[in-house]
Amino acid sequence: MPIGSFVIILPLEKDYKVLGYYFKEGKSDFEISNDLFLRLNLDHSKDEYNLLKLKDHIVFSYLYEFKGKLRRKASGVIIGLLLNENDKPEKFRSSLKEGAEALEILGPDLVNLSQNEFESILKDIYLEHLEPLIDILKPDALKNSIINISKFMLSGGKKERRVAQELLKKVEEGVHEKISEYYTIANKALNALDYEKAAKNFKKAADIAEEMYIVDIAESLKEKANYSNRIPDISKKREKLVQEARSYLRNEDFHSAYLAYKEASDLSKKLVDFEKEEEYRLKSRALEEFYKVDEKYKSH
Repeated sequence: MPIGSFVIILPLEKDYKVLGYYFKEGKSDFEISNDLFLRLNLDHSKDEYNLLKLKDHIVFSYLYEFKGKLRRKASGVIIGLLLNENDKPEKFRSSLKEGAEALEILGPDLVNLSQNEFESILKDIYLEHLEPLIDILKPDALKNSIINISKFMLSGGKKERRVAQELLKKVEEGVHEKISEYYTIANKALNALDYEKAAKNFKKAADIAEEMYIVDIAESLKEKANYSNRIPDISKKREKLVQEARSYLRNEDFHSAYLAYKEASDLSKKLVDFEKEEEYRLKSRALEEFYKVDEKYKSH
């Protein structure tokens, strides 16, 4: 489980601003220093998702660019999670995006909130969006969410009351449990690298969630389905680049080898495969230096 979260806003007319932090245990020595912001900002100039391993922390972050009225005051936010060593970053992709989108709903006032005002909001966003999706998708949690939606609808018009009664009937019939079942099947398929099966079952879970009016969960599941569909093509492209890099090395074409490893590293970030990202990045960097030295002494 994550340790906590933070949000940095990127105003148009002044330097970055740390809006605030939320830590599950109530306190932490973690803070966004100027140096850390520069590292995050540089990494996010290349990729929307980024994993940063610090001395005492692991930071998984997402750069979200504003699209609405807030865009007039700030270009976007960097929203991040502090993870434990056994946390898998890929589980939090959709959660970070959801959290950022929830922030944009606050509108232009977001830029001017005090840290105390913002941190109470961040706590709610963390608990609603940034906790692992698996916790939200447990049958009891789904049941409570749907019942709360139904109660709200019961105070509405005739159409809303009819929908609420239908939702409560579906809960009694256990329809919501299918969401958890399909999600579990999809996750197992994902771990077994069966991306087609994973995408299919994430989509099934999303459709039922949408039918049950739990819209945020439906959107998260749709994103997981879309991501699962994209993985095979990106993985194949990365594997082809790695094979090409090795071929270039055998032919002592160090320049082409380091470029191929660099691109493979970039694709690994898109796959949220940070171990391979680091491996290919380091190989690319080493080959680039080797190429420069080799070129230097070729000319003598």
